[in-house]
Amino acid sequence: MATAALGACADDSGPGGDGKTVTFGVSATAPGGNMLQLAVAQAQGYFEEEGITVRPVFLGAGGKVVQALASDKVQIGTATPDLVLQATEKGQDIRMFYNWTFTNVTQFAVLPDSPVKSIADLKGKTVGVQDLSSGPTQVAKAAAVKAGLDPNRDLKFVAVGSGAPALDALKRHRVDVLVAYDTLFAAMTSGTGEELRLFQPEYIKDLFASSLTAQKEWLDENSDVAAAFGRAWAKASVYAEANPEASIEMMFQRYPNSKVGADDDAAMKAAMAQFTIRQQSLYGGGEPPAEQTWGEYSEESVQKWIDFATEHKLVGPGIKPDQVYTNELVEKFNDFDPEKIKKAAKS
Repeated sequence: MATAALGACADDSGPGGDGKTVTFGVSATAPGGNMLQLAVAQAQGYFEEEGITVRPVFLGAGGKVVQALASDKVQIGTATPDLVLQATEKGQDIRMFYNWTFTNVTQFAVLPDSPVKSIADLKGKTVGVQDLSSGPTQVAKAAAVKAGLDPNRDLKFVAVGSGAPALDALKRHRVDVLVAYDTLFAAMTSGTGEELRLFQPEYIKDLFASSLTAQKEWLDENSDVAAAFGRAWAKASVYAEANPEASIEMMFQRYPNSKVGADDDAAMKAAMAQFTIRQQSLYGGGEPPAEQTWGEYSEESVQKWIDFATEHKLVGPGIKPDQVYTNELVEKFNDFDPEKIKKAAKS
């Protein structure tokens, strides 16, 4: 289906279309409570206000998004830094241009009575991941190296998808641990009575996660479009924080397959659980800052990712920060009145 969608978009207007049409690659099979921005920006007309048309395609994993960017099948996509660094090492000229999820949201999950208490306990164990090319898979391999394990010899990685199939694999002991984003675990357990014990290596917590990414050539030639996309995304972020319930309803209306649960109430609870856990990850359990600069990276945080990926053999040495990110559009992302957005959301 994803391949067909990409083909249809390319046939309609070609890669990049008229310069105002963006095919947007998403590293999920459907939006969730962690990604209300897409539906809000569409429903509230933020993309339209910016003069752009956005066509999302759901590719399921960040690795597939990066590949689609390389082949010009999508113009903007969501991906994690580890995947961007690996693509850069292979010669792909890709840039992170909007820092969307600025703390790490990968979690390890086991059953409550599991003997696994730390990464070191995973030796000889089977690790269940959503997709073998996903960002959490790469983080898990790095964590194994940090714990003195060889991820290729001491661990076995198995793709188990997400949701009920992943939980079933853990409960039936086909895998010993699941590694995924925080929101996937929230959706998996919300309203089910199931309990999981989550843990995360301390040293990955300050590594930012998902970014909006694009090929450098496209970004250079279409900086106004990228700025418009990022500004609409920022507006939608403000709206979602001010009124998550309404934002979730917009998501359900536009993307019915985003509903997880036996009925509407269960689906709302699951999506709200996703939204809540992601906000807790972003703000350390506290409130959003009164003033926020959307999309910005610090060079220190990018360098920290490079050091982490190099140390844990995700990439070789030699990658420089300016090869993988840019802050050139941040001022334009934030060129709007957030109070106006909040007022509209609360009404």
